[in-house]
Amino acid sequence: MKKGWMVFALLMISLTVSGAATAQSRKPVLARTVNSMMDVNGDAVVSVTEHAAFWQGRFKDIDIDRDGKLTAAEFEAANKEFFGTMDEDQNGSLVVKEYMAFWCGPKAGVPARVKAVSKKKLDVNRDGKIGDDECVVFWAANFFDVDSNHDGKITTDEFMAAMSRRFKEIDKNRNGWISLEEHTYFMSKNAGTAQKIK
Repeated sequence: MKKGWMVFALLMISLTVSGAATAQSRKPVLARTVNSMMDVNGDAVVSVTEHAAFWQGRFKDIDIDRDGKLTAAEFEAANKEFFGTMDEDQNGSLVVKEYMAFWCGPKAGVPARVKAVSKKKLDVNRDGKIGDDECVVFWAANFFDVDSNHDGKITTDEFMAAMSRRFKEIDKNRNGWISLEEHTYFMSKNAGTAQKIK
């Protein structure tokens, strides 16, 4: 479970930065706050519908050759770029403040203690919205998972190792690439709205 959520955070990171690998020709560099990009209607609340739409868009950005598949190479390139986007001070590591601001917005609270959480879902109360408190709990737990030596920072190596595990977790049929269906299922599972792949 812990491994899965770590992978989820990492994939999300990779997906958001996916366009950056080809930013010059395809899309501008993404904003630093994923939360604000998801909030399409600007009501300061991210709905599970907005969450799903955002991640479907990121899949398309990462799929550089537009063949409907995310290869390990595409996934890795996107994640490297994504790490650089999150690393606001460009010092080669992420601290919890940078991480929380990126995922939940600049005003997101930073927990006094980052710890493991057994059950991680974004929409914990199942009201169709991802509240600020839900966002903080989820991503703080994810930070704990990715920070494998628990020293309070995520290095590039830790991040890429977690992303490699994430790729394998998302690739449910183990065929070496991620389909849109697998990706959608994984993202909705983390939001708490998944329906099994048939």
